[in-house]
Amino acid sequence: MMNDIRMVDDLESLFRAHHGRLVRALTVACGNEQIAADAVQVAFVKAHLKWRSIMSYDDPVGWIRRVAINNMRDEHRRESRKQRVVDRLGAEPEVQVQAPQLDEVAAMLAGLPRQQRLSLALFYVDGLSVAETAATLGISEGAVKFHLHQGRSTLRGQLGEGVHHE
Repeated sequence: MMNDIRMVDDLESLFRAHHGRLVRALTVACGNEQIAADAVQVAFVKAHLKWRSIMSYDDPVGWIRRVAINNMRDEHRRESRKQRVVDRLGAEPEVQVQAPQLDEVAAMLAGLPRQQRLSLALFYVDGLSVAETAATLGISEGAVKFHLHQGRSTLRGQLGEGVHHE
């Protein structure tokens, strides 16, 4: 019984240390704080249910992050399917209130392709290395570097619009 208490404490420590950062990174990636928070919450619940095996992983937070990203992608797919059905039926789509962007960065990233947004969010907001970002997204380190470069280039172009150099 004492062992169970220690395991829960370890997961609670992980939650306290990483929950906010994961939510922020995924919010920047998907542009919706509620979807990001829900995805991270589901990932921590799954981690709690499987904690006996997950606690022995080299990177339990990486596992939680991966589950959250997969959950966020699943939510995106569900919403896309729902919208296609609504469009096909010709029904009036339900009015959805857009959640405000967290900040200018999230608004700027919203126009980037998904892999660039995820790479930038995990690298800059979550503080992962290129290798950790690659492992999380299931892509090569070269692909992460490419997405980071492309994303930064696009953002530089956005920031430079309206500024004329002589």
